[in-house]
Amino acid sequence: MKKYRIALNLFLSMAFALPSLAQVSIAPTSVFMDANGIASLYITNPSETAQEISVSFVFGYPGNDENGSLIMVYGDSVRAGQVGMGDRLRSFPRTFILAPFQQQTVRLQVRPDRSLPPGMQFTRIKVTSSAQTPDIEESATEGVSTQVNFRFDQVIAAFYKNGQTTTGLEIGNVETIQSEGKLNVIPEFTTTGNSPFLGSVSASLKNAAQQTVAQQQQTVALYFSGKRKVEIALPENLPAGDYTVELQYETKRADIPSSDLVQATPITKTVAVRIQ
Repeated sequence: MKKYRIALNLFLSMAFALPSLAQVSIAPTSVFMDANGIASLYITNPSETAQEISVSFVFGYPGNDENGSLIMVYGDSVRAGQVGMGDRLRSFPRTFILAPFQQQTVRLQVRPDRSLPPGMQFTRIKVTSSAQTPDIEESATEGVSTQVNFRFDQVIAAFYKNGQTTTGLEIGNVETIQSEGKLNVIPEFTTTGNSPFLGSVSASLKNAAQQTVAQQQQTVALYFSGKRKVEIALPENLPAGDYTVELQYETKRADIPSSDLVQATPITKTVAVRIQ
């Protein structure tokens, strides 16, 4: 009887690169086009197996659910038409084979559209990788063998500053929920300017003497108005009583050069909270 080799493809879509699983590495993790609409992406194959690579684009952005938890939003055709790059963004090359332990430079270019108003335009870059599949061969040996190939999607953000760009935040009502040794701080925010607010937030829990007893710092990417939760781990045996939470938002983060970020003055919001 003939032996058939059956290839099964498993698709793993990931919003962020997972080094323990991903078959290739990507740098930088956020791409900013220069004034001419040009940027470079570096894709490296650290494995002993050649990888089939494809580069594509999909419009999406971080949003939030009703509890302020981060979710990715795709399929927003209205905003894609307003602030997306659409088919004006191209990659060179678009598909290629990446040999073991080699790096490929991918050139990105967006064609400017002078008819669009000033502001930050953005999209997502999807890099798909899979081990190069050998030719399927038939033999006279009886039986069936199965080859499993994993396909990984790594998705990163891409930005282009079109003209003068500004950003900022207005912080509204702040909800606090205490549960299981943590304090969830859920501010409502309104984005201002014509660009997403990319930076970081520091949440400090202070006692009556204004001493910081707990703190949480994290990066934020706030594209459109909504809610974004910050979770503070409470120290063990923290005395019950009245405290304050101070939120400070800044347009700086360790993984993106300051020159790429649209700058804004720091925004601070303080809210009273009672710890039970």
